[in-house]
Amino acid sequence: MTDRPIAIYGATGYTGKLVAQELARRGAPMVLSGRSPEKLEAAAEAARAAGGEVVRTAPAAIDDPAALIGAFDGAATVINAAGPFVFTGAPVLRAAIAAGVHYVDTTGEQPWIRETFDRFGPDLERAGVAAVAGMGFDYVPGDLLCHLVGRAAEPLRELIVAYDVQGFDPTRGTMRSSLEMLKGGDVVYEDGDWVPAPTGVRRASVVFPAPIGRRTMGSYPCGEQITVPRHVRTRRVVSLISTRALAPPQAEQTLPYLVPGLAAALRIDPLREGISAKIGDLPEGPPEDARRAVRWTIVCFARGEDGAEARGLVSGPDIYGLTAVTVVHGALLLAAGGVSGAHAPASAFDAQAFLAHLAPFGVHWERA
Repeated sequence: MTDRPIAIYGATGYTGKLVAQELARRGAPMVLSGRSPEKLEAAAEAARAAGGEVVRTAPAAIDDPAALIGAFDGAATVINAAGPFVFTGAPVLRAAIAAGVHYVDTTGEQPWIRETFDRFGPDLERAGVAAVAGMGFDYVPGDLLCHLVGRAAEPLRELIVAYDVQGFDPTRGTMRSSLEMLKGGDVVYEDGDWVPAPTGVRRASVVFPAPIGRRTMGSYPCGEQITVPRHVRTRRVVSLISTRALAPPQAEQTLPYLVPGLAAALRIDPLREGISAKIGDLPEGPPEDARRAVRWTIVCFARGEDGAEARGLVSGPDIYGLTAVTVVHGALLLAAGGVSGAHAPASAFDAQAFLAHLAPFGVHWERA
């Protein structure tokens, strides 16, 4: 445990509040930061009521570098829980580097994860601090599983990671981040390099363990496309998600055919901005009982160059609750020192030990 506090940027949002609760549970001091002084004081009051030690609140707008640096000064790690991260990631990470603190975030946005490596990697190394983007449900369990499965058969010809999610009710922040993801611009890892993702219809099926069974799948611009090739020797990464995770049952079969047109529409800025504004009228996020009822399973298949095969799965509940657990655990591990530069979860941390830490939360994993 670090004596220095963990800073949360976006502390007044749905996920930020869960992160503060988890820091309180772990007995870690915290600094709460975000745009609104009034909301920060309310968040601090709630965190203290949960037994948390709030060292201070630090209002800071995303376009105020000096305020951001001041907010993170003296912290061990900053947790960025304010998306969409294509807008907030760079200012917060830049301020973290200037303040000399580690950085983790809860992003699910592939372009931002890639940017942490390509744009900020050298600066992180020079500063002697680390950044691990995608430290929530997106994409800690999948990245760790891919590492453990892929290493069993590498060098690989192909690694497939497939997600199934049941009962997911997204927050406003997730919906806004999804708008940025759906407009396209993602990449896939093919023949040992990152190339633009195909734009046509992709329809597949994957057999999950019972009781899930065979599910209709579509392409998924997930973080594993960026992170896994950095710690597993593979020529190709295929990432898929079940259509029931993204659409009601009546639209499940047709969703793969609708995605290309939807992506084209969302590249029109006024339309995307208008949808984002309407999202603001929705509830902040799911109620606790609905949040806890979510169930997810990730399977991974690895095919070696020599014909060897390996597979595994990881499953669990409560995507947002799990995100708080994983991002806090990662922040505290970085605070202990020994890691610098831009990292994937599996290159920053011991994969088996991290998954073992998640077992009390209901996360189960196995390798076949």
